[in-house]
Amino acid sequence: MPRTSQEQTQERHAYLLNLFRQQPDISSKEALESFKSKFGSAINLKTFHQLREQVEEEAAASASAPEAEEAEAEGAPEAATEDPASRLKAAAAPEALNGAAGAPAKKPKAKGTGSKNIFVDAPKENLTFLEGIVQQLQEAGATNVRIDHSTDRWMVLVVDAK
Repeated sequence: MPRTSQEQTQERHAYLLNLFRQQPDISSKEALESFKSKFGSAINLKTFHQLREQVEEEAAASASAPEAEEAEAEGAPEAATEDPASRLKAAAAPEALNGAAGAPAKKPKAKGTGSKNIFVDAPKENLTFLEGIVQQLQEAGATNVRIDHSTDRWMVLVVDAK
């Protein structure tokens, strides 16, 4: 079985994300069949469920967004700020979500106590880039994100609950 490239993985993930956004009530069976007909292969079920949960979380967040949009329309528009954890997730996601190529990723949840470890298996250049992001987050005041251990091939990030 040939290994899928990062670009192919991102394309496949984007396809599923768009499918879930366009048809939020689509059954898992139908979504998997659509994916298989489009790409000619199956997807890791853990990744499939992570992508579906991501879209559901976005939908829940957008349900509370109209209140924020009204407040923004009344007042002066503020510069959009991104949550440091979401930037970290975005940087780690392409490598961590490739279930066929590496170990499964442990994704931090908003709820819960204690620390969450995120295992990132990626090329050295990507790990160097991710290390730079973590350093920038720490310089910006994020004390709940740190690199626990890393090698040239993988890294373990720790995200402490706030």
